[in-house]
Amino acid sequence: MTPTLWISVSLLLALAIVLVTLPTDSRRRLLARRQALPVVDERVEELLAAGLLPLSDCPRDRTACLRCLQVDRCVVHRLLEMGLTPGVELRVVQDNGGPMLVSVRGSRVALGRDLADNLWVEMNTSRSDELRVTSDELRGD
Repeated sequence: MTPTLWISVSLLLALAIVLVTLPTDSRRRLLARRQALPVVDERVEELLAAGLLPLSDCPRDRTACLRCLQVDRCVVHRLLEMGLTPGVELRVVQDNGGPMLVSVRGSRVALGRDLADNLWVEMNTSRSDELRVTSDELRGD
């Protein structure tokens, strides 16, 4: 038996021993992590059914209200520091397929597309949005 083959067989055997000797609770937790993924899909379906859409799908120059942050705790903390709190009104300033530029509380914040996919907003239909669209249409923009 060659040394390389011997090392790979011994590593596989060691891994099998570790998995067999793991307490039942640890094995359940490992399996639960794998089974927890569809819950995210159910949550997305709930958000879509509630009329929310990801920030990445929000049209440019339309006011929206941030409703749900579906991200890790450390990311939530950073977003809260930047003023992106649930209930805040924001506007997509620039969306060219890459990072998005969002106006929030008088500041502009650049957000990556993957992060914007996990921020859920509700579109506002205010009178000022309707007037802006109408004036843009009249100018031919």
